[in-house]
Amino acid sequence: MLTLDMLLDLPKSAKVDKFIAKKTFADKVANAKVLFANIEKITWAYKLSPKTINIPNTTKVEEIHIFDIQLKSKEIPKKALHEIQKLIPYPILFRLIYDTKFCYSISLLDKQSYYFTEFDERVEFNFLDTDLEKVYQNIVKKFLKNIKENSSIDFKQSIEIDNKIKVLQKEITTLENKIKKEKQFNKKLELSRQLKPKEEELKGLL
Repeated sequence: MLTLDMLLDLPKSAKVDKFIAKKTFADKVANAKVLFANIEKITWAYKLSPKTINIPNTTKVEEIHIFDIQLKSKEIPKKALHEIQKLIPYPILFRLIYDTKFCYSISLLDKQSYYFTEFDERVEFNFLDTDLEKVYQNIVKKFLKNIKENSSIDFKQSIEIDNKIKVLQKEITTLENKIKKEKQFNKKLELSRQLKPKEEELKGLL
């Protein structure tokens, strides 16, 4: 049976395996009792740096950390992850573990946008590249379900397109629900006219 460490396939030199008390973060966060309520344990699992994986860093990405977050239930404490990330000046790949199930999460460098996989979704991360910034970008790309892995689109464009697709999908769903509920034919027709260009735009992006 594959372990979580085997799935990541990182060198032993990158392993930290250090328990971090919730208090370390909670003492610096307002309303911490509620935000951290579903977290059982925090472990600093890995540190990716020039010294640990022999890949140069950049001014944007000096190190990448991997944290294991043991959960009390499958509910993801998104606000707690945000607070942890705010206190650490490096990108963090979170492994969120509940019982025998797990998922991954990471934020963009602005720390405002978060990505999540499904629980037990198999993800093969690529931790090898010319520098740590590219390694970080490779990690994030695994979360962009709307962008093909072999796409020639650069990282910034990939994020922009993925965000645009999500917005369009939400707008299309809203319009479709309005059309279903609308009784008046004229209003249904107008909503359909608004829907069509959005569907065409989404089709073009996909």
